[in-house]
Amino acid sequence: MNKEKVLKEIVEWALTIIIPVLAALLIHTYLFTFARVDGGSMLDTFHSNNITGVSRLEFRIHDPQRGQIITCHYPGEGKTLFIKRIIGLPGETVQIDDEGNIYINGEILKEGYGKEVILNPGSAAEPITLGDDEYFVMGDNRNNSADSRDPRVGNVHRSTIVGKAWLRIWPLSRFGILKHR
Repeated sequence: MNKEKVLKEIVEWALTIIIPVLAALLIHTYLFTFARVDGGSMLDTFHSNNITGVSRLEFRIHDPQRGQIITCHYPGEGKTLFIKRIIGLPGETVQIDDEGNIYINGEILKEGYGKEVILNPGSAAEPITLGDDEYFVMGDNRNNSADSRDPRVGNVHRSTIVGKAWLRIWPLSRFGILKHR
């Protein structure tokens, strides 16, 4: 075998490996990724060890909206992701009263995804006005969720949002597109 054939064979093998790897990296970085749910803060929507597909592209095209389920970086923990539902949008004022009602700009939020009545409004017992790039997020399992009511989490900045959860992949028995509102 001459050197040209060997070199051609090496280049073909390299391209066969490099192109799919680069394509997968680009898809993972800019379009789509996966997240595994750890814990019960999103019950009954998600259970621990569920796996969801996350669209990274969604929020490059549209702003996040109330009711959407998102993944974002946990404050202060770098790459650790958490999954929550958007309750309050930039510029809005969020408050939770002693009866567990959520108020957005003084009006009760009508929603059907909370698992139970909120027992602890946390920092939202007082009105919280969100900044231009801040979102108020909560778990669906309202009494078992570290979310924006917790000062360790607080309001979520737009730059920390990874994407919109849109597809349940695991368990296969619950496979399907997620309902956001």
